[in-house]
Amino acid sequence: MFVRVQESGRWNKTGSRIVFIPKKSGASPRSAEEVAYKGRIFLALEGDAGPSIPVPVAEIKQSLDQNPKELPLCVFFEISGTMYKQETEQTYPFHTRPNVR
Repeated sequence: MFVRVQESGRWNKTGSRIVFIPKKSGASPRSAEEVAYKGRIFLALEGDAGPSIPVPVAEIKQSLDQNPKELPLCVFFEISGTMYKQETEQTYPFHTRPNVR
């Protein structure tokens, strides 16, 4: 299962902190911490304005320690383009743009 949110805006990353600022007037920014733990990378969302519920980093790590073969629910994990295509049968939608100044 996956969440698909179609919204435009801009991303800002400082260190491990990622913030999405929606283009839509009045929409709240969403922030998350990018965490690497035991070979996995995930986003720990903060607040409840986003497409998921917030789950504390400690809770995610504890869940991965207790059952390393299962991913915790309500957490966004990084996956490869191949895995994305296999799971969704769609083209991998994430691309990086060069930072233009």
